[in-house]
Amino acid sequence: MLRAVAAYTLGRIAIFAVLLALLWAFDLGSFPGILFALLLSMPAAYFLLGKQREDLAAAVVERRAARARLRDRLQGTSDGGSDGKPDREQDAQQ
Repeated sequence: MLRAVAAYTLGRIAIFAVLLALLWAFDLGSFPGILFALLLSMPAAYFLLGKQREDLAAAVVERRAARARLRDRLQGTSDGGSDGKPDREQDAQQ
């Protein structure tokens, strides 16, 4: 997961830096240049980093599933449940 987070974050920073350099090259002041680079980097990252975003989402889903499996194993259940939450009725009976 760390690799997916790092790849996506570095991609976002790189897109921002490139846009900021381009805006400064066109003699846009520092504060307006930073604002425009931030605004333009959001849609640019959406289109340019699609694969990295999908990899990050898959890593998050896998980590969530691994944590649910570990939680089930530690609680002594093997069925995993349909929603991953413990059965409250069973807990109330104990």
